[in-house]
Amino acid sequence: MENIRVSLNTVLPMFLMIGVGCLAKQRRMISAEAVREANGLCFKLFMSVLLFQNIYTSDLGASFHGPLLALCMVGILAEFLLGLLLIPRIEPSNPARGVMLQGFFRTNTVLLGLPIATSLFGTGRVGQVSVIVAFVVPFINILSVVALELYRGGKPNARKILRGVVTNPLVLGAAAGMAVVLTGLRLPSVVESAVSGIARAATPLALVLMGASLDFSRFRTSARNLTICVLERLVVMPAVFIAIAVFMGFRDVALCTVMVVFGAPVAVNSYTMALQMDGDADLAGGIVLLTTGFSCLTLFLWIWLLKTLGLL
Repeated sequence: MENIRVSLNTVLPMFLMIGVGCLAKQRRMISAEAVREANGLCFKLFMSVLLFQNIYTSDLGASFHGPLLALCMVGILAEFLLGLLLIPRIEPSNPARGVMLQGFFRTNTVLLGLPIATSLFGTGRVGQVSVIVAFVVPFINILSVVALELYRGGKPNARKILRGVVTNPLVLGAAAGMAVVLTGLRLPSVVESAVSGIARAATPLALVLMGASLDFSRFRTSARNLTICVLERLVVMPAVFIAIAVFMGFRDVALCTVMVVFGAPVAVNSYTMALQMDGDADLAGGIVLLTTGFSCLTLFLWIWLLKTLGLL
């Protein structure tokens, strides 16, 4: 029951905020143009500040686990390459290809992974998770920019893709966070307070705007793509990499880290990024909604299985 409570308490508030956005759209409290402009602000400012804050507040020197970090980074890259090989064979539309590719590897470790690990082990034992997140999140965001730029239109251009990566606000936010942490600099308290306030607003804002932007009528036409992404994200990849982690001898917090990196739903800001980078935003929103909803069940089952086997 405790595991069910943890999953529900993490997932349901997200759906309620999405519902607020849907209600605002239905009641015409916000125009489509205002939603587009607000999504641009959220993507360029709020989400990049959130990423900066997550890295800035991480202790990169504590609880460093080299083999665990290597498995997570190599595994995410393997998911990216798998999607790169598979998706063009089953989906002809470039906007949908980029979104599906992003859905294959873009995990929501910040919003779901850390709370689940904290609920299982307590705040004093999740240092490994925080350090992994500090490295994984920038890596995922760089791959996400590459995924969407690759299928943005026309023939892929390496220079254009590189320019899109290095100028992406999320990548810049992550780079700034890493630079500040590695140099040991501390922001003035008044700036820290402002950054923290913006970061706290980023996720609720992104969720509400996602609800206000979604066109649910188009989900039915994307049923096959949604099914593929949900199964890959929540069932296939967690099974593969949890098995590898167990074989490598990972247990407790380390194994939990692998579970949340490869078994968490697709990150919310994948929708915002798709909207800003000419991806299929409706498909991206559907992937976020369905993986988030079904993760309530799948994460519970993974936790229950690993606890039953005495591995967590």
